[in-house]
Amino acid sequence: MDNQSAEVGMEIHTLPCIANTSKVEESGVLDFRLLKGYSAETSGGLMICMKEEDAVAYCKELEDIDEEPAWIIGRVVEDPNRKASIVDDFKTIEVEMKG
Repeated sequence: MDNQSAEVGMEIHTLPCIANTSKVEESGVLDFRLLKGYSAETSGGLMICMKEEDAVAYCKELEDIDEEPAWIIGRVVEDPNRKASIVDDFKTIEVEMKG
C-alpha cells in the first residue's frame, strides 16, 4: 500500500550539520556520506512540509519561542519516483552544539 498519493519528492538545497563535521568529510579522513544526506551528523531536528510563505513565518515564530535557529532546507518538487535529493550546489550550515 502506498502512503503517498502525489507524485512528488523533496529537493534539498540546505543541509544543517553539526559544526565541523563537513570539514572532516571533505578532508577524506572519514566518509560519513554526510554531504550526500546519509549521516547522523546532520543537525537532526524536525522536517515538516508547508507552503513557503507559511514556512517563513513558522521559522520566525519557532525561533522566537525556542531561541534556536530554524531553516527552510528545500522544497517539494514533482517526482514520479517520490524521492528526496540534494541539489548539486547545496549549502551547508555549521550548527554549533550547546551545552
